[in-house]
Amino acid sequence: MPEIFAAGVLLPVEGEILREGGVLVEEGRIGSVGPLGEISREHPGVEVRYFPRCALVPGAVNAHAHLGFARGEGPEGGSFSRWLKGLIERLPEKDTARAAEACAREAVEAGTTYMAESSPYGECLPQLASSGMAGRVYAEFFPHEIGDGTPGEAVEYIIRRVRELREGLPPRVEVHVSVHSPYTVDPESSRLAARRTRELGDLLAIHLSESPEEVEFVRDGKGPLRDIFGENDWGGTGLSPVAYAGSVELLAPQTIAAHLATGVSTADIEILARTGAAVAHCPRSNEFLGCGVSPVPDMLARGVRVGMGTDGLWSSPSLNLFEETLHAVRLHGFSGAEGLRLSTLGGAEALSIARETGSIVPGKWADFAIVECSPGGHEPEMEVLEAAAGGGVMATVAGGELIYNRVES
Repeated sequence: MPEIFAAGVLLPVEGEILREGGVLVEEGRIGSVGPLGEISREHPGVEVRYFPRCALVPGAVNAHAHLGFARGEGPEGGSFSRWLKGLIERLPEKDTARAAEACAREAVEAGTTYMAESSPYGECLPQLASSGMAGRVYAEFFPHEIGDGTPGEAVEYIIRRVRELREGLPPRVEVHVSVHSPYTVDPESSRLAARRTRELGDLLAIHLSESPEEVEFVRDGKGPLRDIFGENDWGGTGLSPVAYAGSVELLAPQTIAAHLATGVSTADIEILARTGAAVAHCPRSNEFLGCGVSPVPDMLARGVRVGMGTDGLWSSPSLNLFEETLHAVRLHGFSGAEGLRLSTLGGAEALSIARETGSIVPGKWADFAIVECSPGGHEPEMEVLEAAAGGGVMATVAGGELIYNRVES
């Protein structure tokens, strides 16, 4: 049955801000957008869910997250390699399913309607699929763990695994491959995975240029990441991580690279722009792990698609993407409008789903958040972003379904 969702202010990201705006939802998608009075007159008898003293905005699109980490159980930050060593030591005791369920719920309650999650072999897919959010899981693989560790066997294993995981999923949940990082997946496995996924019309994710230790390993073949999983002897390329990723064919319009925090040069940004690869920006994780600041303004100026990501709770304080974005706004000096766009349509563009979600326009899925805020100042987007970052999400709607309502919960 059709429904109308309405609020005191509607910020569609694409289009003019509306006072007393309404959204007609039909079969999970946006049928029309306009003043509430006009929408109601055109569709008499349709139920109206009105949220007074609230703002209606597109749902947050989280371009890079890890659900399988519980708050308060992670290793100390400050050094990426020390943190990673602590993470590996804690893996045998980690309750992934419990953590993933709680994290997915936290994201929903913070207004997230689409999430791109990365987990080993897709282990957090059940929790994402049952959360109510739309999204995708990038299944990470580690060649040294698979059979005899040959590139061909490792890549075919993860391709089969992804195919199996896709069976019986909700309509808007997908599974794709992640080449975890330049220091865990060897060059030939990386190249073969990139080629196979593109042959199949699939997407790809990677952690890239995240830390000083990664730069040291890829460029010089030295440092603590050389033996993080046994003996990684393929470093020492003399290249930056971004240039290396380009050389093994990982970078393409179908690829999203997370972090890009350390040593990203103008030449690297040119490689990203030329190949069409997208970027997931996770500034709080980068800061916690001592990885530096990603040159996001320069990437955007060069036309690189950038979305926001929270990473996971072992490196970031929350799964609230609006809170993550507010941190980026203050870090880079963005406007509120730029921030709201980054957290919604920017993420959708980075994930190649902007035709389906990320803004409130007819034809797209009805994905939005209701924020307890009545913006009246000169920068309403900033007011709404600050309110959502501070826990002000009242309700979350994904595909026209009310998956969270603080009033009724």
